[in-house]
Amino acid sequence: MQNLLYRWLLAVGLSHVVLGVVLAFAVHLPITQPYFGYLHASVAAMPPSVEFQRLLRTLVGLFGPTVASWGVLFCVLVMLYRRHGHRQIKPAIFFALLIWCALDSALSSHFGLLLHAYLNAVALLSIALPLAFLRPVETSPEPATPSTH
Repeated sequence: MQNLLYRWLLAVGLSHVVLGVVLAFAVHLPITQPYFGYLHASVAAMPPSVEFQRLLRTLVGLFGPTVASWGVLFCVLVMLYRRHGHRQIKPAIFFALLIWCALDSALSSHFGLLLHAYLNAVALLSIALPLAFLRPVETSPEPATPSTH
């Protein structure tokens, strides 16, 4: 079960890397139009200008590398925790999740982007629950070697 939790968390981190890189380049493709239509409809009744659309897509695209880098750091922290069991790692990840989910969901809800808040809850649970049950690999202690001084 521990290997499944570990692999799941690594898959979540790696999916952030892939999706972040894709986001950086895909925001200007037509396939993203429904998402940007949803964003526009949440704040305005009139369609935005072409300049505004380009700016919004660029800003969302700039968010992609942030998501990708978070995925890399998350994977490294999960690997370090699993291999070495550093006590500070899990609370730090939980704190980062709390900051992200609380602020992102509050802002999303405030601006009528309820879909974001719902997706945040699903994402939070998909990370926090497996992380809560993940344990470090138990290794046998190294035998003490006599000093040769």
